[in-house]
Amino acid sequence: MLIDCDPGVDDAIALLAAISRADLIGITTVNGNVGIEHTTHNALAIVQIAGVDVPVHRGAARPLLAPTMDAAYVHGATGLGSVDLPPLSRDIDSDDAVGFILDMARSVDDLQLVAVGPLTNIALALRRDPSLPSRLGGFTIMGGAAGPGNVTSTAEFNIWADPEAAAMVFNEFPMLTMVGLDVTHKVLLGAAERDRLRDAGTPASRLAAELLDHAVHVASEIRGWAGAPIHDASAVVAVLRPELFDGRSHPVSVEVNGVHTRGMTVVDQRIGGRDGTDEQPPNAHVLFDAQTDQVVTEIVDAVIELQAQG
Repeated sequence: MLIDCDPGVDDAIALLAAISRADLIGITTVNGNVGIEHTTHNALAIVQIAGVDVPVHRGAARPLLAPTMDAAYVHGATGLGSVDLPPLSRDIDSDDAVGFILDMARSVDDLQLVAVGPLTNIALALRRDPSLPSRLGGFTIMGGAAGPGNVTSTAEFNIWADPEAAAMVFNEFPMLTMVGLDVTHKVLLGAAERDRLRDAGTPASRLAAELLDHAVHVASEIRGWAGAPIHDASAVVAVLRPELFDGRSHPVSVEVNGVHTRGMTVVDQRIGGRDGTDEQPPNAHVLFDAQTDQVVTEIVDAVIELQAQG
């Protein structure tokens, strides 16, 4: 597995779960939840706290065309709430995330590429090598929604943050797995999961507990929810335990021009189209539901087991 991410509270927990349960061969960073310097610093710190030697490569510092936006109002100024991170003991392996993604796609059989931030790096990789989709064992994104968005009424943050990149990705990949808000808003972690992580008593589990505490507080303030969706961790579990999720394959396109719909993932759920002539082939397996209790348990257990291994 290779994870392209913008840590981010939920990215951090997703990385810990992937380090525990997947053969994680690398992490690439992108501007998104916060700026590239913060997302890269956070990725390095997470790997360090987890006690593993996973390469980290810095990627795109801005969207393809759109103005740079962030979600610091959700994730905090540095991206990881108010967590105090240790001084870094290592640096990035390169500032060419795109080159690393392409090298791994060429050299690693059945590589699972998981993108849980804006899709800027993936679009740039497609520009450099349009054969990328054929070289992967699978491609999963956390992004989009068939229903309402979370940053606008129609758009989810990762797609909205760089819709031109997302449009290119959906156009060029013959099939991807879309783990969007339709399913991630059903997978909520709350106080019980925070306490389990905190009670494990190790550096990474304490980090995850602090991050979850922040996420639950924000979800309560913004939405009045008792739990928080840890979106990106659901995407990792969807790759590792696909049987826990239900979805359907649909044509999906990304709106880049709409005044009210820019960044919307337009999921065509019609049967038969208008008269059959306007139908497009499915290009995304869109997840809609999950065995939520089991997914939550998978996320928490993965972090705790990582610490047991360490």
